[in-house]
This record gives sequence, C-alpha cells and structure tokens, in this order.
Amino acid sequence: MTASPDVLATSLNAIKSSQARQRPVVMITYTADGPPRVCVPDIGELRVIDGRLLRVAIWPDSPTAADLDRGVPVLLIVPASPDVHLIRATARRLTGAAMVWAHFDLTITSARIATRGTAPAPFTQPARPSDEPAPSGEVLTSVRQKRLVRMLS
Repeated sequence: MTASPDVLATSLNAIKSSQARQRPVVMITYTADGPPRVCVPDIGELRVIDGRLLRVAIWPDSPTAADLDRGVPVLLIVPASPDVHLIRATARRLTGAAMVWAHFDLTITSARIATRGTAPAPFTQPARPSDEPAPSGEVLTSVRQKRLVRMLS
C-alpha cells in the first residue's frame, strides 16, 4: 500500500467526518474500455471498518455494482477542507448482505492528498509524442474526461 500512516489516518477521518458534515464522497469506478462511472454514496452507505478497510452499500443492479463485481479499481474523492483526499481501493462483494443492498468491502491500496490544480490519475492521459497523431476516439474520450474532472473539482 502506498500511503504514509499520517495521510491514511487523515483520509479515514475525512470519510468519517464527511458524513457528519454532509460533504459527499465521490466514488468512481473505471475500466479501460468504458467511461468512468460516478457514484455518490449517501450518508451511512460508506463506513470505515478499520485502518485499511471500508464498506459500501449500493444498489445491486447498478452499473457501479457490476463494475465492482468485475474487480475494477475504485477511486474515492473525499473533500476535507482545505484538502481533497484521493483513495484507491479494490472491492470484494460480501455474501448474505442485509436488505436489498449489495455490500462491498473496499481494501485501500493507496491514499494521498490531491495537489491543487491536478486531476486524479485515472483521468489523465499519458503524453503523446508530437509526431504521433492521436486517434479521434481517444481525443473525444479525453475531452469527456476533462469535463468530468472539471465537474468534480
């Protein structure tokens, strides 16, 4: 896992306090062949279980649940004034979930505080040599990703 103990503790506290202050935590799943999916868990649907484990409850037939079942990485964007925390995790569905919700354990793989003026890593495109033209589909995806990043900022 890549995170200093201080950053991880601060990130977990940001999740705990975001529910009390009603600051939304944004959960993004993404795959190589599709657009990012945004999910905003409501108060009580995202909980800290221990120092590296979170639990989220989401609608079982949602696109996000389908992504998590496929094992795609998860990015949590957690606002905690004056910082924004970026937490990456892997998901595992829990069996026998209560009620109609799909419950997933999210194991934190990294946590960091976002640098002002930068986009979260899943939305950045690698630099392309100037002599190699970008395929038109990739440019369109890049424009969509930049709009999403602006909306989330």
